[in-house]
Formats: sequence, C-alpha cells, structure tokens
Amino acid sequence: MPGLNLSRNEAKDRAEHLYVNSYAVTLDVTKGEETFYSKSEVSFTCNKPGYATFIDAVGRSVISATLNGAAVDVSNFDGESIFLTNLAADNTLVIEMEAEYSKSGEGLQRSVDPADGEIYLYSQGETAHIRNMFACFDQPSLKATFTLTVTTPGHWQAVSNNPVESKTTKGESVEWKFTTTPRIPTYLDALIAGPYSSVHDVYKGEKEIPLGIYCRKSMMQYLDPEDIFLITKQGFEYFEKVFGLAYPFEKYDQIAVVDFNFGAMENAGAVTFREDVLVFRSHMPEKAYLSRANTILHEMAHMWFGDMVTMFWWDDLWLNESFAEWSSYLALSESTRFKGAWTEFNSARKNWAYRQDQLSSTHPIIADMVDMEAVNANFDGITYAKGASVLHQLVAHVGRPQFIAGLQKYFAKHAWGNTTLNDLLVELEAASGRKLDTWVHTWLQTAGVNTLRPQLEIDGDTYTSVVISQEVPLVPAGSKELRPHRLAVGLYDISGDSLNLRKSVELDVVGASTVVTELAGEKVADLLLINDRDLSYAKLRFDDRSIATLKKYLGRLNDPLARALSWAAIWDMHRDAQISSADFIEIALSGLAGENDDAIVNIVISQLGTSVEGYASDANRDKYRERLAAGFWNLMQSSAPASDLQLLYSRAFAANAHTPEQIKNVRGILNGEIKGLKVDTDRRWDFLIALTERGATTQAELDAELASDNTTSGNLLFETAKAATPNAEAKAYAFNTVMHQDAQTSVRSALVAGFQRPIQRHLLAPFVDLYFENLLSEWESKSYEGAAKFVTGMYPSWIISQSTLDKTNAWLNGVGKDAPAVLRKLVKESQDGVIRALKVQALDI
Repeated sequence: MPGLNLSRNEAKDRAEHLYVNSYAVTLDVTKGEETFYSKSEVSFTCNKPGYATFIDAVGRSVISATLNGAAVDVSNFDGESIFLTNLAADNTLVIEMEAEYSKSGEGLQRSVDPADGEIYLYSQGETAHIRNMFACFDQPSLKATFTLTVTTPGHWQAVSNNPVESKTTKGESVEWKFTTTPRIPTYLDALIAGPYSSVHDVYKGEKEIPLGIYCRKSMMQYLDPEDIFLITKQGFEYFEKVFGLAYPFEKYDQIAVVDFNFGAMENAGAVTFREDVLVFRSHMPEKAYLSRANTILHEMAHMWFGDMVTMFWWDDLWLNESFAEWSSYLALSESTRFKGAWTEFNSARKNWAYRQDQLSSTHPIIADMVDMEAVNANFDGITYAKGASVLHQLVAHVGRPQFIAGLQKYFAKHAWGNTTLNDLLVELEAASGRKLDTWVHTWLQTAGVNTLRPQLEIDGDTYTSVVISQEVPLVPAGSKELRPHRLAVGLYDISGDSLNLRKSVELDVVGASTVVTELAGEKVADLLLINDRDLSYAKLRFDDRSIATLKKYLGRLNDPLARALSWAAIWDMHRDAQISSADFIEIALSGLAGENDDAIVNIVISQLGTSVEGYASDANRDKYRERLAAGFWNLMQSSAPASDLQLLYSRAFAANAHTPEQIKNVRGILNGEIKGLKVDTDRRWDFLIALTERGATTQAELDAELASDNTTSGNLLFETAKAATPNAEAKAYAFNTVMHQDAQTSVRSALVAGFQRPIQRHLLAPFVDLYFENLLSEWESKSYEGAAKFVTGMYPSWIISQSTLDKTNAWLNGVGKDAPAVLRKLVKESQDGVIRALKVQALDI
C-alpha cells in the first residue's frame, strides 16, 4: 500500500504513466497555531486513460477533492494518500486540505521566537515531506512548474523559489503571489514566511542575480552580510565558469531558520540554513567561517546539479550530494580565501566517511534505495564524504580537463530533466576516451575501505625497494575487493625543527602489491607518507621510523594536508586498537603544541575526548582526564591572547576539567580571568554547562543566565544545562521529554546533548532497560526525524560494557527481530561503537 514510505517501484510506476505539467498552490497561514489552509491544483497527463494511482497528501483532513470536475471519494482518507481512479489523458486535480504545521522540521515548520513572541515558518521538502504542505506527486522524477500564492499576517515577509509577482493587502493580511518556477522536483518547492529581516545585493556575471539574506529580526544584529555576499559572489563566478552555464534561476536568497534538522537545504533560489550555520552571535574561530563558506557553496552547486538536472530516483542521492560536496571544496580552495580547504575536508569530512565505512552497516556508495525509509537512513558519511572522495579519485582517473568537459556537456544536454548516473558516465567516457565500467564497479558498487601500508627494503640509509601493500577491507566480512588507486607517495625529512617534503611521486596502485620504482635508491626518509596530497580513499599505515618521527614532529610537518593525513592515520590506528589511549594522548598533546590549523585542532580535541572517555580503561580514565585537562590548560596559556586557538583550548579545558582546582579554573575563565579571551554569550553557556555537569552551579545561576539570554539559542542551551545537571531527576526529565513530549527538533537535540555526559555514566545506567523497552514504540509513533533522534541519541553509548552488547543483541534477536530494517541499522551502528571501544580498552592495561 502507498503511504509515507513510498517505494521505488510505486514511484517508477507513477513516472511511467504520468507527466505533471504544473502545480498552482494556494496557502493561508493565518488560520491558527496548529493548522493552515492548503489548496493544490495539479495539471497532468496520463498515457494510459483509465489508469488508477494515488497522490501524496498528508494533513488533518481533506476539505474537498475533484478530478476533472468530479468529486473524488476521500471518505477513507488515511492522512497520507488520496486515491485516484479512471484518469483521462489530460487531467486537472484540485485538492483542498486542512494541513498541519510541523514541529520536527518535516513539511511546513512553525517556530516561536522567545525573544519577541514572533512566529517564523519555513518548509522542508527533502526527502518526501512537501506532501505535508500541499498534495502532490512527491517524487523527484515527476518534475513540474510551481505557482505559489500565500496569505500571511500583514507584517510578515514571504520568500519562495521565484520572485514576488504581486503583493496585495487584504485587511490585516497580505496575499503574496510568486512568478512561476521552471520545472523542478516537488522536494525543492519552498515557502519561508515570518517577520524576517533582510539585506540585499546583486551579483553581476553571466546575468544579474538579485541576492538576499534573511534571518529572524532578533538575530539581525549578528548577521555579517558582507562576508556571506562575498563568498556567494565568488561561488557564482567560479561555478558559471566551471559548469559552463549561467545560474539557472531568477534570484538567490539565503535564509537562516530555526528548528532545522540539517546544515542547509538547496531549495531552488531560496536556500535555507540552520541558523547557527549562517549567523554567528558570538566570536567564532576561522574554522566556523570555512565551514559556513563550504555550506554556502555546497548548496549553490546543487542549483545546477540536483535542481536544474535532477536524479530520477534516490538511488543517485549519493551523486547529488557527493558532487555538491566535491564542488564546494574545489571552489573553496580555488576561488575564496580558504586555499587550504582540502585539509579540512580530510580532517573532518573524510574521517566521517572512514568511520561510517567501517560500521557493520556499511554499504556501497550506490545504495539500494528501495523506499523512503532506506533513503532517510542513507544521508551518511558514505553518501556525502566517501562519494566526494571517490569523485576526487575519478577526476584524477579521467583527467580534470576531460572531467569538466564531460560535466558541461551533461548540464547542457539534460537541463530541467531527470537523469541517472549512466547519463553522466556517457559524457565522461566520451570526453576522456576511457571506459569506466570497471571503475564504477569497484568504487561505487562495493563497500569497505582498503588499507595501504609500506613494505620497505633498506640497505644502510637507502631504500632498495619500496612496495605499497594493499589489504582487503575488514568490513564487510569476506570482502576480497582490491581497488585501483591513483595516488602519490611523499618522502619527508627532519630539517631543523620541522618536517619538510623532499620528494613526491604519483603512480597507479593496483592489486595486492605495487612497486614504487621511482623511490628505489632514495635516501631513507624520516616520514614516508602514502596517499600524499590525499588523492585516493584508503586507510594508511606507517613504517616504524615514520611512527617514531610523528611522535615528535607531527605538529611540525609543514604541509597542512600531509599533516591532516598523518593525524587521521594515527587516529585510525588508535580506533583499530593498534595504539593505546596512553600513547594517543601522548602523541596528540605533543602534536597539538605545534599545530596551528584550527580545523585540525578542533577535530583532535574531539578525538582526545573520545579516547579518554571511550577507549581508556576504567582504572586509568581518571588520571587521563586530569592529564588531558592539564594539557589543554597549558596549550591555552601558550596560545596568543584573543586567538582562535586560545578560544578552542579554553572550551576544551572546560569540557574536560577533572580536579577541584581545574573546575575552579573553569569558573575563573567564566569570570573573565584569561587575558584576551572574549567570554561572550555563547561562551558563557559553554563554561556554565561544563560547571553544571560537574555540580558547580546552582539552578538560580542558570535561571539568571536564561533571563539575560531569553532567545532561541539561550533557551536551548538552558535545556542542555538542565539535562547535564548531575542528578537522577535531570536525566529523567531529559529522557522522558525526548521520548514522550511533542518537542521541537532543536529541543530534542539540546536535551540529548545534556543527557549524554560520559562523566555521568553512573546516572545513565538506569535508563538502559527503559531505552530498549521503548525502542519499537518510539519508532512506530514518531516521524523519522523524531524517532531517529531517540534511537541514536539515547542509545547507552557511554555504558561501555558487555552487558550493553548483550542487551542490544537481546533486542535485535527478540523484540526487534522483525523491526524495520532502518531501525535495526541505527541500533546496530550504535552498538558498533561499544564493540570498538571495548576492543581498544583492552590495550589500556
């Protein structure tokens, strides 16, 4: 039966018989706090008169429905679908509904700003949620034009994909009508409405593009439009040149919204961003600006790849997201001030891919998206970061000029249509003259990550042989996949107080063993780095001399990308139980003393926390906590006043403070005792939450902080602080609110962050059984976002014990044996973290 979990076969059948011409959508958002009026007029054709199908329609009730003037029977409306029979060759369908606002960021989200009581709306259509806003054939292959009319309160702004055609005052309300869009998929149709404040500019390139930035009026004081517009204009100039086509839409608005599940969404001409991604209300390190620029460019790339040319079905979700990911980092490094962006890609995004690719749930990049539940579960590190890494490898494989030429032909040929991966491969093969079947099979249709390690023969101080050994993936079990890699091998030598590149050679690595002939006869290097320049996707290992060098010189390797690669490999060795927590802490704290890249520092700080709290034995954990906090304190003290590193290390110290003296020093930081450190609004919450977690604040102090910061962010941080309070009542409040209350997306996330505090694992233990007892009912009673937040957010990740594994297996083999595959996947992924932690802990004796 059709419904919320639309299947690929159902979508394929509809697409084979229907062609949608247009939607005329009319909304009225002045009807109350829970529902709004929605009218959808759909013009479509059918190549098989008499055919029966369904239209996706989610809402409280159907007011009326007619097909070609005749009433449609909706007496059995199930809240998800309206069934249509006896279609004609040409059809006009009109459906009026009482639709419901969302609290989970799926459909038309309604949020209240606590600072002024104003209401803000935004729509989120991806993956298949626009059906919650109006009735439609909600699948990417049935593109159409959209004409939107919306009635709002008189003081509101309204933004959609296209410019405003007319604005008519009707009493205390205003009716907005927008011009008609080009052919786009349903999930990209957008409405953003509320008393937003805005600034505007124009990009002048292949054509003039009106630009707008919108945010809540209470946040306007923090907006820095100059930098956002700068990155936006640099992106347009770069993409118009590389893609060979002018921007395909009429204007480009970027809107900061709250209660958002993702970083951003590529609605055509009206991109939405989670507010804290676009607007910084406190001082942020440079990494945050790089991350914001990356998100801006990622969504912009989608305007061509995804919006103008759209995947036929979600099987090619990976290509949509991987292309935007790869394109954004390319544009960052070549057209903006962030020339070292690929370093951040390696340290943050690629590590995400390696982590995901070693879970029991790993899957090929081309995943089998049988239905919408499978699609929702695959917005992961493989879809985004591994896919982008592999595209990077494909560019090296076919040649960049050839890749760009093929890409430009693909855009020109398929503009406003739907495609599959094969359509892109046809153009790349024609441009490069290379057949890509084998490459596609090994890189896109098989799972897992290979390990590359050096096999060296040395005579005195000279290499007589350098061989790269390739090992099959450990996961999935039984894999025999050995992949072709276009990569480089770098030789680095200690020179004075730094580690410098002597020579880098590029070659093709194929099979189990590849000889690097150009390095025979070279003097033995202090560091031999496989995958220098990060062209391929693989786990890396070092020879003994290289490991000894990295213990002392990791932070002084003068090439940032090589340094990021080395950091990532050392972390991976730790996760694989080849380096103990004691060794990793020693290497990392030594390396951080010389590290100046704040993106790398941020990642390593997080990894050190995981090492101490997850990978250290219970017997050693307290002394590691004290050592780690002391290390961060020293790094903070040695950082330049007012620097990004000082900010990062102050937060790291607070989050890891252990002894009474260290906790006292956190209070000193909060009170402004560190020269140069700006303790602004968000930083105050950072330090207050750290103190609260350690029982060093009072409820009155938290209440006073909220009173001085009664904003959306302030309320969320207050919820995190409440949940982090070290007593059973606070944990019960967080657990029960996430499980039972119809809370906003952002509130659930804030409570999970406060609940899951590893130094409070003794307080978390009583909730393990409650978690498993409620798993299935939570999944069945909530939408995907709410259910997934409970499943992954409340899993007992810090109760690292055989008992947790046993209880997980008991659920998987008992109550959850026949649970939906996606639910089982999320539970197994969470369990994988505990399995890995126990293995690494066994080293720490």
